Amino acid sequence: MADGPLSPARRRLVLDLARAAAVAPAVLGFLDGSVSALPRGAETDIAILHAALGLENEAIALYDRGLARGLFPAGLRDHAAEFRGDHLGHRDTQVGIIEERGGRPPAPLPSYELGRLASGDDVIRKALLVEVAAQEAYTALIGQIGTKDYLLSAAFILVDEVRHMTVWRRVLGLRIY
Repeated sequence: MADGPLSPARRRLVLDLARAAAVAPAVLGFLDGSVSALPRGAETDIAILHAALGLENEAIALYDRGLARGLFPAGLRDHAAEFRGDHLGHRDTQVGIIEERGGRPPAPLPSYELGRLASGDDVIRKALLVEVAAQEAYTALIGQIGTKDYLLSAAFILVDEVRHMTVWRRVLGLRIY
């Protein structure tokens, strides 16, 4: 997948986070380049929804931990709380779509390997990594979605992921484009 939507370094990051979030093997195959396309249909949409749900649950866990431990600096706590709320909304939307289709959404993992989070810098850097992984995954997978209502939902979620990523990049003094 050298010509695919993910750079090698970002692909590795997305894959590591996707594996940690228990993403379906078919979706992992697409993200790692061993599968060039996913078959169109409800089964693929459900697999993508499950993958997206895993990433959303990981983001929620990160923001929960950072906020509970007071790791986000005072001027950035409102952003962290807002982004956590966005991820909760994304999760609820995806759960609703899965249930509408007669599926059973996967439960969040009992815990997530979030690494060392001892300072505001640590949690913001990890939040950026999670947001980049989510943005990259949504960007890579959105073209594989066949259902219009889920496609529209994924597009709105992708916009949020880019916004979150942009805020954390700016906070860390990184280029935003």
